Amino acid sequence: MKTMKYILPVAVMLSGCDALDQDPSTSVTVDTAITSVEDLSNAVNGAYYVATYGTTMTVASELSIYADLVGPDSYQPASSGQNASRLAQYALTPADTYNAYYYLYAALASVNNAIDKAADLEDQEAAAPYVAELYAMRGLFHFHLATVFAPIPTSGSSNDMGLVLADKVFDISYIGERASLQDTYAMIVSDFTKAIGSGLNMARNSGHMNYWAALALRARAYLYMGDYDAALADARQVIGESPYTLYTPESYTRAWSQEGADEVIMEYLQTDVYNAQRYAPGYYTSPLGYSEYGVSPEFYAWMQQTPEDVRSQMVADLNIAPDPDYNPGFYPLKYPGNAGASVRTYTNNIKVVRLSEMYLIAAEAALHVGEDASQYINALRTNRIVGYVSVDEVDMDDVMDERRKELFAEGHAAFDCWRTGRAVVNGSFTIAPDDYRTVLPLPVEEVDLSGGRLKQNPGYGG
Repeated sequence: MKTMKYILPVAVMLSGCDALDQDPSTSVTVDTAITSVEDLSNAVNGAYYVATYGTTMTVASELSIYADLVGPDSYQPASSGQNASRLAQYALTPADTYNAYYYLYAALASVNNAIDKAADLEDQEAAAPYVAELYAMRGLFHFHLATVFAPIPTSGSSNDMGLVLADKVFDISYIGERASLQDTYAMIVSDFTKAIGSGLNMARNSGHMNYWAALALRARAYLYMGDYDAALADARQVIGESPYTLYTPESYTRAWSQEGADEVIMEYLQTDVYNAQRYAPGYYTSPLGYSEYGVSPEFYAWMQQTPEDVRSQMVADLNIAPDPDYNPGFYPLKYPGNAGASVRTYTNNIKVVRLSEMYLIAAEAALHVGEDASQYINALRTNRIVGYVSVDEVDMDDVMDERRKELFAEGHAAFDCWRTGRAVVNGSFTIAPDDYRTVLPLPVEEVDLSGGRLKQNPGYGG
């Protein structure tokens, strides 16, 4: 595994946010000296550091469970006024989303700077694996932004605006305009394809985008775009050729506290000194923490209907109060803390993509193109359900139920509803796929700074 070191200019950039706030996040420059392959390696690690910076509304904090918080199977055992609860209530305004926008674009600036400088290095052969990883990272960071700030292409939303595309190093005065949704996803796929086309980084590598992570996430992007033939082909390749294997019923419950577990293709690493602290998903899912993300009583009861399914053990009825600070409720158990962590609620590696998702993508895509989907569902269930007996046929409801069971608390729930044309129904909220609240508002700072060039998402004014 590559050593996780962070170059000083990254820390300087983050500590200087007050000054950078005067410039568009899409044009933040990181003019880091990269004169060797070692510098390039450090720059790669630094870009991960920026994207997962230990604060609120990043992909290592609330955004990691965003689609669950706004999804149909969540509820809040407690509300302490933090962003997780406000997300669940669809209450964030343009004044609340700056971090969700800034840190990913700052990471993209780091990525583009590294790609640009890598072209001048003498040892191009040694630099090539890092360049391939950087393209995969650029695809991933744009993908994160697209699912938060733009509609999913298959949702049927009338909002056709995508992202400001960060595909190069920009001048600090650059003010970008939003590309179309189609062009946004085309760039995401293009960057994953560049990483895949290199044929490099095929070994397992915890905490880093490798060949298989780019391929798996391209399969997800194709699924979101409705290109089911391409999604099926990519998912099949990951299933058939990658070095990852499905958890067994015996290993499933233990895997969540392990780094580099059998089927984790990509995860964001968190450590005792590098984590989101009280904004980490573990703290939001703890009865002794903020307790702002629980599973609904209905979801808990549904999961308990099949006790032979190991996934039923990953939700808990904690409606007891052993001390005054305990918040009773139903909780997901996918954030138990990394083994050996000093504060376990702070320190959980964030699962970006797992092999099980490839079986689910393959099944869904197969149904769309008229091929057999049962083989993929049978393979997954065999590794989840004790005494499972294979079925000869599955339909789309079976596949979507399987996604609910397998991927809850990992950032998929609401996206799965909206991209398949279904409303999220949760309590008093019914959020249809074309509802403006399926995306977050762009931060008011960015819209105001653009002088009208950066268009706000519909429904949020401006």
